[in-house]
Amino acid sequence: NMNPFVKGFKEGIIPPPPMTVSEWSDKHRKLSSKGSSEPGPWRTSRTPYLKEPMDCLSVMNTEVQRVVLMFGAQTGKSESGINFLLYTIDHTPAPVLFVNPSIDMAKRMSRQRLEPAFNETPVIKAKIAPQRSRDASNSMFIKEFPNGILMLTGANSPAGLRSAPIRFLILDECDSYPSDASTSGGVSEGDPCELAIKRTSTFSRKKILMTSTPTTKDFSRIESEYLASDMRKYWVPAP
Repeated sequence: NMNPFVKGFKEGIIPPPPMTVSEWSDKHRKLSSKGSSEPGPWRTSRTPYLKEPMDCLSVMNTEVQRVVLMFGAQTGKSESGINFLLYTIDHTPAPVLFVNPSIDMAKRMSRQRLEPAFNETPVIKAKIAPQRSRDASNSMFIKEFPNGILMLTGANSPAGLRSAPIRFLILDECDSYPSDASTSGGVSEGDPCELAIKRTSTFSRKKILMTSTPTTKDFSRIESEYLASDMRKYWVPAP
Protein backbone atom coordinates (compact mmCIF):
# COMPACT_ATOMS: atom_id res chain seq x y z
CA ASN A 1 0.00 0.00 0.00
CA MET A 2 1.95 2.97 -1.31
CA ASN A 3 1.61 6.33 0.41
CA PRO A 4 -0.85 8.43 -1.69
CA PHE A 5 1.64 11.32 -1.79
CA VAL A 6 4.45 9.07 -3.07
CA LYS A 7 2.09 7.41 -5.55
CA GLY A 8 0.97 10.79 -6.92
CA PHE A 9 4.57 12.03 -7.11
CA LYS A 10 5.70 8.94 -9.04
CA GLU A 11 2.76 9.18 -11.46
CA GLY A 12 3.55 12.84 -12.04
CA ILE A 13 7.30 12.53 -12.58
CA ILE A 14 7.53 9.28 -14.57
CA PRO A 15 6.49 9.82 -18.21
CA PRO A 16 3.97 7.35 -19.63
CA PRO A 17 5.34 4.75 -22.06
CA PRO A 18 5.03 5.77 -25.74
CA MET A 19 1.67 4.70 -27.13
CA THR A 20 -0.22 5.34 -30.37
CA VAL A 21 -3.88 6.36 -30.48
CA SER A 22 -4.89 2.93 -31.81
CA GLU A 23 -2.90 1.11 -29.10
CA TRP A 24 -4.44 3.31 -26.42
CA SER A 25 -7.93 2.74 -27.82
CA ASP A 26 -7.51 -1.05 -27.95
CA LYS A 27 -6.31 -1.02 -24.34
CA HIS A 28 -8.73 1.46 -22.73
CA ARG A 29 -11.70 2.49 -24.91
CA LYS A 30 -15.15 1.15 -24.16
CA LEU A 31 -18.06 1.71 -26.58
CA SER A 32 -21.41 2.65 -25.08
CA SER A 33 -24.71 1.08 -26.14
CA LYS A 34 -25.96 4.68 -26.59
CA GLY A 35 -23.62 5.34 -29.50
CA SER A 36 -22.60 1.97 -30.93
CA SER A 37 -24.27 -1.06 -32.44
CA GLU A 38 -21.42 -3.14 -30.96
CA PRO A 39 -20.97 -1.96 -27.35
CA GLY A 40 -17.95 -3.18 -25.44
CA PRO A 41 -14.17 -2.90 -25.85
CA TRP A 42 -12.95 -0.92 -28.86
CA ARG A 43 -11.13 -3.07 -31.41
CA THR A 44 -9.24 -1.29 -34.19
CA SER A 45 -9.26 -4.58 -36.12
CA ARG A 46 -13.01 -4.03 -36.73
CA THR A 47 -12.24 -0.82 -38.65
CA PRO A 48 -8.63 -1.28 -39.86
CA TYR A 49 -8.83 1.76 -42.17
CA LEU A 50 -8.93 3.98 -39.06
CA LYS A 51 -5.58 2.72 -37.70
CA GLU A 52 -3.23 4.85 -39.81
CA PRO A 53 -5.17 8.12 -39.45
CA MET A 54 -5.41 7.63 -35.68
CA ASP A 55 -1.72 6.80 -35.41
CA CYS A 56 -0.81 9.94 -37.37
CA LEU A 57 -2.49 11.84 -34.51
CA SER A 58 -0.23 10.15 -31.94
CA VAL A 59 2.19 12.33 -30.00
CA MET A 60 5.26 10.43 -31.24
CA ASN A 61 4.36 11.16 -34.87
CA THR A 62 6.19 14.44 -35.53
CA GLU A 63 5.75 14.45 -39.32
CA VAL A 64 1.98 14.97 -39.57
CA GLN A 65 0.16 18.02 -38.19
CA ARG A 66 -3.12 17.81 -40.08
CA VAL A 67 -5.20 14.67 -40.71
CA VAL A 68 -8.12 14.88 -43.18
CA LEU A 69 -10.77 12.15 -43.30
CA MET A 70 -13.09 12.38 -46.31
CA PHE A 71 -15.26 9.35 -45.50
CA GLY A 72 -18.78 8.18 -46.16
CA ALA A 73 -21.46 8.43 -43.47
CA GLN A 74 -21.32 6.10 -40.44
CA THR A 75 -17.80 4.81 -41.10
CA GLY A 76 -16.21 5.72 -37.76
CA LYS A 77 -14.63 9.10 -38.48
CA SER A 78 -16.23 10.78 -35.45
CA GLU A 79 -15.30 7.81 -33.25
CA SER A 80 -11.67 8.14 -34.34
CA GLY A 81 -11.88 11.78 -33.23
CA ILE A 82 -13.28 10.71 -29.86
CA ASN A 83 -10.44 8.18 -29.51
CA PHE A 84 -7.95 10.97 -30.24
CA LEU A 85 -9.65 13.14 -27.62
CA LEU A 86 -9.63 10.43 -24.93
CA TYR A 87 -5.98 9.60 -25.72
CA THR A 88 -5.17 13.29 -25.26
CA ILE A 89 -6.95 13.49 -21.89
CA ASP A 90 -5.15 10.42 -20.56
CA HIS A 91 -1.82 10.36 -22.40
CA THR A 92 -0.91 13.86 -23.70
CA PRO A 93 -3.00 16.43 -21.77
CA ALA A 94 -3.26 19.85 -23.41
CA PRO A 95 -5.92 22.40 -24.44
CA VAL A 96 -8.35 20.83 -26.97
CA LEU A 97 -11.11 22.40 -29.06
CA PHE A 98 -13.84 20.16 -30.52
CA VAL A 99 -15.93 21.97 -33.16
CA ASN A 100 -19.33 20.73 -34.36
CA PRO A 101 -21.46 22.30 -37.12
CA SER A 102 -23.67 24.13 -34.59
CA ILE A 103 -24.09 24.73 -30.87
CA ASP A 104 -27.11 22.37 -30.86
CA MET A 105 -24.99 19.62 -32.43
CA ALA A 106 -22.24 20.30 -29.86
CA LYS A 107 -24.84 19.75 -27.11
CA ARG A 108 -25.90 16.50 -28.75
CA MET A 109 -22.28 15.38 -29.12
CA SER A 110 -21.64 16.13 -25.44
CA ARG A 111 -24.73 14.27 -24.19
CA GLN A 112 -24.91 11.31 -26.56
CA ARG A 113 -21.28 10.58 -27.42
CA LEU A 114 -18.78 12.22 -25.08
CA GLU A 115 -20.45 11.77 -21.67
CA PRO A 116 -20.96 8.00 -22.25
CA ALA A 117 -17.37 7.71 -23.55
CA PHE A 118 -16.03 9.48 -20.44
CA ASN A 119 -18.16 7.44 -18.04
CA GLU A 120 -17.51 4.03 -19.61
CA THR A 121 -13.74 4.44 -20.01
CA PRO A 122 -12.34 4.06 -16.45
CA VAL A 123 -9.02 5.91 -16.97
CA ILE A 124 -10.96 8.92 -18.32
CA LYS A 125 -13.74 8.83 -15.72
CA ALA A 126 -11.07 9.08 -13.02
CA LYS A 127 -9.76 12.34 -14.55
CA ILE A 128 -13.00 14.23 -15.25
CA ALA A 129 -15.28 15.24 -12.40
CA PRO A 130 -19.03 14.54 -12.70
CA GLN A 131 -20.90 17.32 -14.48
CA ARG A 132 -22.51 19.91 -12.19
CA SER A 133 -24.78 22.67 -13.42
CA ARG A 134 -23.00 25.33 -11.30
CA ASP A 135 -19.46 24.06 -11.87
CA ALA A 136 -17.80 26.14 -14.58
CA SER A 137 -14.86 23.71 -14.76
CA ASN A 138 -17.12 20.86 -15.90
CA SER A 139 -20.15 21.97 -17.88
CA MET A 140 -21.62 20.67 -21.13
CA PHE A 141 -19.13 22.75 -23.15
CA ILE A 142 -16.06 22.79 -20.89
CA LYS A 143 -14.32 19.80 -19.32
CA GLU A 144 -11.21 20.31 -17.24
CA PHE A 145 -8.76 17.48 -16.64
CA PRO A 146 -5.25 17.36 -15.15
CA ASN A 147 -2.95 19.64 -17.22
CA GLY A 148 -5.56 20.29 -19.90
CA ILE A 149 -9.01 21.48 -20.89
CA LEU A 150 -11.60 20.45 -23.49
CA MET A 151 -13.81 23.10 -25.06
CA LEU A 152 -16.79 22.20 -27.25
CA THR A 153 -18.35 24.72 -29.56
CA GLY A 154 -20.36 25.13 -32.75
CA ALA A 155 -19.06 26.53 -36.04
CA ASN A 156 -21.86 29.11 -35.78
CA SER A 157 -20.34 30.56 -32.58
CA PRO A 158 -17.50 32.97 -33.42
CA ALA A 159 -16.77 33.60 -29.72
CA GLY A 160 -16.10 29.88 -29.20
CA LEU A 161 -13.79 29.78 -32.23
CA ARG A 162 -11.47 32.66 -31.37
CA SER A 163 -10.76 32.58 -27.64
CA ALA A 164 -7.91 30.73 -25.86
CA PRO A 165 -4.97 29.05 -27.66
CA ILE A 166 -5.27 25.30 -28.23
CA ARG A 167 -2.84 22.53 -29.16
CA PHE A 168 -5.27 19.94 -30.48
CA LEU A 169 -8.21 20.73 -32.76
CA ILE A 170 -11.03 18.47 -33.96
CA LEU A 171 -13.24 19.83 -36.77
CA ASP A 172 -16.06 17.29 -37.09
CA GLU A 173 -18.36 17.19 -40.17
CA CYS A 174 -16.82 20.42 -41.45
CA ASP A 175 -18.80 20.39 -44.74
CA SER A 176 -21.87 21.22 -42.64
CA TYR A 177 -20.29 24.37 -41.18
CA PRO A 178 -21.69 27.75 -42.25
CA SER A 179 -19.56 29.55 -44.83
CA ASP A 180 -19.15 32.47 -42.43
CA ALA A 181 -19.13 32.61 -38.63
CA SER A 182 -21.27 35.70 -38.05
CA THR A 183 -22.07 37.29 -34.71
CA SER A 184 -25.66 37.69 -33.49
CA GLY A 185 -25.48 41.25 -34.81
CA GLY A 186 -24.65 39.97 -38.30
CA VAL A 187 -20.96 40.99 -38.22
CA SER A 188 -18.84 38.73 -40.44
CA GLU A 189 -16.03 36.88 -38.61
CA GLY A 190 -14.74 34.78 -41.52
CA ASP A 191 -14.46 31.06 -42.26
CA PRO A 192 -15.05 29.00 -39.08
CA CYS A 193 -12.33 26.46 -39.93
CA GLU A 194 -9.74 29.18 -40.40
CA LEU A 195 -10.80 30.91 -37.18
CA ALA A 196 -10.32 27.68 -35.23
CA ILE A 197 -7.04 26.74 -36.95
CA LYS A 198 -5.56 30.15 -36.07
CA ARG A 199 -5.92 29.21 -32.40
CA THR A 200 -3.27 26.49 -32.81
CA SER A 201 -0.63 28.91 -34.11
CA THR A 202 1.23 29.23 -30.77
CA PHE A 203 1.96 25.48 -30.64
CA SER A 204 4.71 24.01 -32.82
CA ARG A 205 3.65 20.38 -32.16
CA LYS A 206 -0.05 20.70 -32.81
CA LYS A 207 -2.52 18.23 -34.29
CA ILE A 208 -5.56 19.13 -36.39
CA LEU A 209 -8.18 16.53 -37.32
CA MET A 210 -10.73 17.42 -40.01
CA THR A 211 -13.52 14.96 -40.78
CA SER A 212 -16.58 15.06 -43.01
CA THR A 213 -18.78 13.25 -45.44
CA PRO A 214 -18.23 15.21 -48.69
CA THR A 215 -21.09 17.30 -50.07
CA THR A 216 -21.05 19.14 -53.41
CA LYS A 217 -18.05 18.45 -55.65
CA ASP A 218 -15.76 21.48 -56.14
CA PHE A 219 -17.55 23.30 -53.27
CA SER A 220 -16.68 20.86 -50.49
CA ARG A 221 -14.36 21.92 -47.64
CA ILE A 222 -13.23 18.37 -46.95
CA GLU A 223 -12.59 17.71 -50.66
CA SER A 224 -10.44 20.84 -50.86
CA GLU A 225 -8.45 19.77 -47.78
CA TYR A 226 -8.11 16.20 -49.08
CA LEU A 227 -6.79 17.44 -52.44
CA ALA A 228 -4.19 19.52 -50.56
CA SER A 229 -3.04 16.42 -48.65
CA ASP A 230 -1.01 13.41 -49.85
CA MET A 231 -4.38 11.82 -50.75
CA ARG A 232 -3.92 8.44 -49.14
CA LYS A 233 -6.59 5.80 -49.74
CA TYR A 234 -7.33 2.56 -47.98
CA TRP A 235 -7.15 -0.17 -50.60
CA VAL A 236 -8.89 -3.53 -50.18
CA PRO A 237 -8.69 -6.61 -52.38
CA ALA A 238 -11.50 -7.07 -54.89
CA PRO A 239 -13.94 -9.78 -53.77
